[in-house]
Amino acid sequence: MNKQAFTIAEFCEAYKISRGRFHELEKAGLGPKTYRIASRPYVSLSAAQEWQQRMEAGAAENFKPLPAKSPGRRGRRNESSGGAQ
Repeated sequence: MNKQAFTIAEFCEAYKISRGRFHELEKAGLGPKTYRIASRPYVSLSAAQEWQQRMEAGAAENFKPLPAKSPGRRGRRNESSGGAQ
């Protein structure tokens, strides 16, 4: 039997996108159609192919991804506190 649906992780692996990018596209209304079984989301093979056709046709041309998250300041010492503690 041929594969008829992807989990989100399988879809992302197959189309070489991160899960974060998948969710950004989904929020922007540019993600593939999904359905749920027992609260788990799936992408049907036909929805994946339709999504690929939309992307190839330039649907995401004006997509503005969220800016990269800064790594934060963890591990850095506060230099204004005078140094050694």
